[in-house]
Amino acid sequence: MRTNAYELLAAREQEYWWHRARRHMVWRLLRRYGIPPRACWLDLGCGPGGNLGLLGDRDPDFVVGVDLSPLALELAVKKNLPVRFVRADIGQTLPFADAAFDLVTSFNVLYHAWIGDESAVLAEVRRVLRPGGLMLATEPAFAILARTLDVMVMTRRRYRSREFASLCRAAGLDVLFVSYFTSFGFPPILAMKIFNRLRRRWGKQKETDDVTIDMRPLGRIANECMFGIAKAEAEGVARGVRMPFGTTLVCLARKN
Repeated sequence: MRTNAYELLAAREQEYWWHRARRHMVWRLLRRYGIPPRACWLDLGCGPGGNLGLLGDRDPDFVVGVDLSPLALELAVKKNLPVRFVRADIGQTLPFADAAFDLVTSFNVLYHAWIGDESAVLAEVRRVLRPGGLMLATEPAFAILARTLDVMVMTRRRYRSREFASLCRAAGLDVLFVSYFTSFGFPPILAMKIFNRLRRRWGKQKETDDVTIDMRPLGRIANECMFGIAKAEAEGVARGVRMPFGTTLVCLARKN
């Protein structure tokens, strides 16, 4: 991602409704599918580290955060979490032994322009997982939702759940669950994209205006309202409800 995108993420990932709701969903899914206490956890593309406290009450044995960006790792280190950070390109062979981790996560990472081959990354995920270990990934969904913000965060592609599950299976991972998340965001984002495109065509809006909308901070009350809605959906997804569409997909797989 670009520098300002990392800084924006670091500023909002603890309190912003979407990040909080996603963490709730991820934690509930991992509990449902049996993440063990004192797990060894690898987070690929950890960014500023906002998700690295996720397993706190499971007392993980050790946690490793990997990212290629020095700025991202610098921001993550400032959180003073009990995490070991490694600077590495996850598109290459990971600097870890075979079967080293009980859990590998990837939160909106494989879609980036600097990931040349997500199949190779998923194959490496399988290599470093222990038998029975879990892989959980979230990624942006539906190419039709791509907008100017995607340029800022260097989006290469958005996924459909079926194609992402196929990538996991091709890498030798057994897909346990896949669904979309934040379905309520799909219609307004699509409508906003169409409206902004028309305004640009009429010369009434600059190409970067929709980025401003995406980056605009929410007030506390609005943020809490959005969190309440998203958390309710996250709870349903974690209980096994498969949403037919959404702005994000979540996939949980296991190495047998």
